[in-house]
Amino acid sequence: MSFIAELKRRNVIRMAGLYLVGAWLVVQVAGTVLPMFGAPDWIARCIVIVLMIGFVPTLIVSWVFELTPDGIKRDADVSPQESIAPQTARRMDRILLVVAALAIGYFAFDKFVLAPRRDAALVAQTTAHIASTQPKINPRSIAVLPFVNMSTDKENEFFSDGLSEEILNSLARIDGMQVVGRTSSFQFKGKNEDLRSVGEKLGVATVLEGSVRREGERARITAQLIRTADGIHLWSETYDRTLQDTLAVQLDIAEQVAGVLDVVLDDKQRARMREDGVENVDAFIAYQKGVKLYDDAHNPERSHDVIEGLRLANVEFAKAIALEPGFAQAYFASADIYDHILLADDRPRAERIDAQREAMHYYGLAAQNSHEAQQRLLTLVERQLVSDDWHGLADRIDAALKHPGCRNPDWLPVFASVFGYADRIEDLGRRTSACDPLNRINFNSRIRAALAAGRGRQALDILAAAEQARGGVPAHGISQVQALLMLGRIDEAKAELAAIDVLDESYYKANVFVGAVTGQDAASIHARLQSVDRSKSLYKLWGLADAIEAALSGNRAEANRQAAALDARPAGPFLLAVLTSDCLCGAPFDLDATPNFKARLAESGLHWPPQQTIKYPPRNDPQFKKPISDGKAAQAK
Repeated sequence: MSFIAELKRRNVIRMAGLYLVGAWLVVQVAGTVLPMFGAPDWIARCIVIVLMIGFVPTLIVSWVFELTPDGIKRDADVSPQESIAPQTARRMDRILLVVAALAIGYFAFDKFVLAPRRDAALVAQTTAHIASTQPKINPRSIAVLPFVNMSTDKENEFFSDGLSEEILNSLARIDGMQVVGRTSSFQFKGKNEDLRSVGEKLGVATVLEGSVRREGERARITAQLIRTADGIHLWSETYDRTLQDTLAVQLDIAEQVAGVLDVVLDDKQRARMREDGVENVDAFIAYQKGVKLYDDAHNPERSHDVIEGLRLANVEFAKAIALEPGFAQAYFASADIYDHILLADDRPRAERIDAQREAMHYYGLAAQNSHEAQQRLLTLVERQLVSDDWHGLADRIDAALKHPGCRNPDWLPVFASVFGYADRIEDLGRRTSACDPLNRINFNSRIRAALAAGRGRQALDILAAAEQARGGVPAHGISQVQALLMLGRIDEAKAELAAIDVLDESYYKANVFVGAVTGQDAASIHARLQSVDRSKSLYKLWGLADAIEAALSGNRAEANRQAAALDARPAGPFLLAVLTSDCLCGAPFDLDATPNFKARLAESGLHWPPQQTIKYPPRNDPQFKKPISDGKAAQAK
């Protein structure tokens, strides 16, 4: 008798089929029933394992033994005349048919009844999870998009921008409202983007948009409040007024919007809105012109010298201040040029002395005229950073960073990140992101704080968020190089360096960072980078770059000499803090080489030295061994 025929005679094949169909049915039922009783997952796994283990022994028993009228006997002990294997086979066939029918019935029940319910439950669970992980949108949150200029005269665009910003500022004064900052809202200027997309990007429930048509001294202003979730118009109004009525219009719009969003205003809040508003129309037009020139001055695609660009901006800020002497934001923006004069290499000492005095003057007036406590604190710290008196500075930084609010500071994060304030800067940065989610300066502040604390992974996460805020457009730069080096991802850092297309101080320093980490020859790096044209730099910060190069190449004497030269300049201690923040190398110079900085530290209460957050190889020899060449600097003209 053949082996297959013997398997059939002994019902081994039937037993295998019956076992497999029955086991599948048991597993399916267990998978459905056990979760109903909250059984742990290991019970179902154990059932599957037991059934798998039992398969082979069952076939062996079926081969060795036979069921007879006298009970189970070994097959070898049963004569052919006594065997009832054919009858057993027929019974097994009937059982197999019943089990198969049950399996098919359960399969159909599971597919057409249970599966849709499971899928619906899974979708509901996933939706609930996504909803729970996404930030909840405040129903009283709003973004004021720049009103469209409908006039034939393009100059009237400054009027419509100014009106939009004043409405934004009025809404921001209302308790209970969450108002997105100008920097983020104005990024949608001139873009015909779906308002639901705008709402998602800015995290707001409503958007206020409108248009302005100005003819001489009269203007028609149309405003409409739209819910971002479904595009439904919640309120709209048209105003035909003279320019002198502009303040009344913006206050009325703010009050109407607050009412639609169920925010109740009292007389105190109305008075505060009126007090904080810019009454002179020509003042906020001049300010908007200044802001445009200010932004252009910092844009390397539109400017070749930030200081000269800021001079043009300050002409407009001065006009705004003359017309509206309490214009705090105009004072604050006016101070920026003087910070850049202090930092730049190509300015005579007399101009730097004047710049230090003027920076403190404008910061002081900005703080004096500000109506926000947080803004006053931040501005007073900015003023003290460039002063020759740091008494109590640590306490003032601490108070300014901890104060509630979401105003974005300027130079404070650059300075404070050196002195152990990374957590406070990140906390403020997160708060600022809630009300100004697309603010580039805020992203840069958070990145710098993360790098100063040695958190390379966090810095890359913030860089990715900044890239997403830019619409997915990558911005290659020194921060990515530093973060990757911090994490030991050397090849990626080199690739990032090769992708930098602006050959300025940041590119120069990034080369030095990569060279120092990988042990490349410092003299070769220096010689190769001399082909970078320093005259084309927007900011002229080569003194900081040279000091970092000396520190990272192991030439402490040269680093001390460079630091001493910076220390002797007006606001020298501020410059050295910026240098240290850029270096991420601990203390890039000796305190004894910088007596002015040392004296300011002693009176400030600030901690020194900072931690080194990028790991460099030992420098037993002042020169490294490996030459570097990627051809990038040789291409610079």
